[in-house]
Amino acid sequence: MNIDISRCLKLPTLPTIAIEVLRLFDDPDASIDQITDVIRKDPAITSPLLKAANSSQYGGRGSTSDVKRAAIMLGRNSVAPLVLSFSLANQSTSDGEHGNYFRQFWLRSFVQATASELLGSYFGSPVLKAESYTISLLSGAGKLAMLRAESERYIPLLEKAEKGGLSLTDLELEEFGLTHHKMSSVMLGQIGLPHRCISAIASLDHSSRGLAIEDEIELRLIKITRTANCVASLLCDGRHAVSIVELEDALEELQLPTDIDSQDLLSMIQDRIEATAHLFDIDSSKIPPVTDILQDALEQLSQISVLASQPNSAEQVPDALLQENGRLKKRVDDLLRASRVDVLTNVFNRGYLLSQLPERAAVHRIRKQPLGIGVVDIDHFKKVNDTHGHQAGDHVLKQVAACLQKCIRDVDFLARYGGEEFVVILENVDTRILQIVGERMRSAVEALRVEFADKVIPVTISIGFCESLVTDDEQSHCDRMFAAADAAMYEAKNSGRNQFRIFGTNMLDKDSLPASACSQPRMTRTRESLSMT
Repeated sequence: MNIDISRCLKLPTLPTIAIEVLRLFDDPDASIDQITDVIRKDPAITSPLLKAANSSQYGGRGSTSDVKRAAIMLGRNSVAPLVLSFSLANQSTSDGEHGNYFRQFWLRSFVQATASELLGSYFGSPVLKAESYTISLLSGAGKLAMLRAESERYIPLLEKAEKGGLSLTDLELEEFGLTHHKMSSVMLGQIGLPHRCISAIASLDHSSRGLAIEDEIELRLIKITRTANCVASLLCDGRHAVSIVELEDALEELQLPTDIDSQDLLSMIQDRIEATAHLFDIDSSKIPPVTDILQDALEQLSQISVLASQPNSAEQVPDALLQENGRLKKRVDDLLRASRVDVLTNVFNRGYLLSQLPERAAVHRIRKQPLGIGVVDIDHFKKVNDTHGHQAGDHVLKQVAACLQKCIRDVDFLARYGGEEFVVILENVDTRILQIVGERMRSAVEALRVEFADKVIPVTISIGFCESLVTDDEQSHCDRMFAAADAAMYEAKNSGRNQFRIFGTNMLDKDSLPASACSQPRMTRTRESLSMT
């Protein structure tokens, strides 16, 4: 049985005041006096608008109790989105029937709008930024209407989507014959929202995909809205595996005019949400940390990747991830690599190193084979940056990383630990092998001809090694091995640099370590402490 659209359209989903402000916002001839006259009609909007104008998050430096002055302080492009936000917050944070679902709706709408505003800001247009926020804020209005008009039929869909990790829009199509995005576009079209805004909201409905869009601004709004919707899905809907793939695809299509990866973008959005949540009655603690979400997404994707290669995979893998030509596997590989590899040097990163150390130690304990850890530090790296610039320093890091990678075996593991420091895990080694590897690494780096801006930069390294049989708890044993290798590296530096030192199992006791090593917190030395070496 399909939904009665006319019943939803008659619902007061958006207050009259918000609709009036929205229309004035799109009228270039509308004055700030006209806008403030409308806002003054609703005390529930006036108070939070004044609070926003006086807040540091919106650039407030003083205190004003005048609505017109508040509107001027905020700027015309910020007023309409804020009014809409406060209107929706008032409707969605009540403790009435089904209040929990209304609050979930508002949290997701706010997350999506915040993501849109940030994405829009990268293109340098205040109007685009404001419209992006408004569009995403209103794109869920159809959900609000369906929740009110058909709560007995709609709430079970919300619960089914949440518990089963299913697509809400697919469930809506099956139950009602249309999605809440379609409902939003119809409703907002009736109140006179500009065509480009309606088009962006309608684009979230899969039946509207693939339409040719010639207007550049409209197309950009569509791409921003789709990307922001993917962010909201990832942070709020629990479908992490599907959402991270869709987000990566949307970002690739959007082509932001800046070099930023999805993790940094998500962290910036979450910071913005936490900074402004108090103004909009948002409980930001409902959103897990970005790192936890991404880790869960990668774990889900790894499991799905395995399932996809098995018979009857179509029954177990989400439709959104079933693509031809191995697209799923490639995307999983790309995401896993991005989570493990240092972007600058293209070797493994610190996070992946710290996860691998105890795992490899456990394998060596079972096999009763000695494990080796090497700490490698570029000599006088601060001088390279100060003399030749940070771009030269980055070039040196890349060259050294590539050189070190060639000096170790395929079974060994190289990671950038931080700053100019690298760590190598060596499989089944003894002192003799460490001597061979140490000299190979030292001499290879010394022989490097690193050129930058027509100048040759001499580069050497200091290396500290430790090898040991793993006989107790893997994590604590790795901590002690790392501290011993760290101390050996400092010993090499104190002895003149461009050399290596090996500390054996007798150095694992902290009391046996040189003072220079004991003064450094093991496994947690900062980039600043490294840069001086």
